[in-house]
Amino acid sequence: MTKEFNIAEMRRLGGLSDESAALLAGMKPMLEKHAEALVTAFYTNLDQHEHLQKLLDAKEGRRQALGTHLRAWLLSLTTGSYDESYQTRRYVIGKRHVEVGLDPRWVVGAMSFCRGQIMPMIEAEYGSAPDKMDRFLALDRIMDLDLNIMLQSYDDQRMNMFLETTGFSKTLFESMIASAGD
Repeated sequence: MTKEFNIAEMRRLGGLSDESAALLAGMKPMLEKHAEALVTAFYTNLDQHEHLQKLLDAKEGRRQALGTHLRAWLLSLTTGSYDESYQTRRYVIGKRHVEVGLDPRWVVGAMSFCRGQIMPMIEAEYGSAPDKMDRFLALDRIMDLDLNIMLQSYDDQRMNMFLETTGFSKTLFESMIASAGD
């Protein structure tokens, strides 16, 4: 994992405060209640895209296993602890997406779909609660942080593939990029 990615800094940049983390921790029962519906809607949506449907069904049991992972990921958004260990787990998710050949645009689109499922859940559970929007924003921010980490794994993997293919060192490549802007 890249040393340049600092989860504490990314939390601050994205507005994922300790107060947001506390709200997230309190939303686990809501996500547990709605998780199966989200997983079902998620895979119904993916099935609208032939490429993704083929990827899901390429191996027997993959769809079910991935549904279990998706549910676990959704619930893990509410850990309340968003540190280097959390970052490592998200990085591994992104790395796995890279390994199966899933283009990052599909990851971004899938995250957008999940985000769109969240507001109705919050509306159903917290209707007139004064902190309803804060809860939505907390989930939105943690999902953005997750996406940021997953996309970092794509960048790192592609950089490693480029360096391996060309024989360049990372220092040489970064120096070339830096001088290109001059």
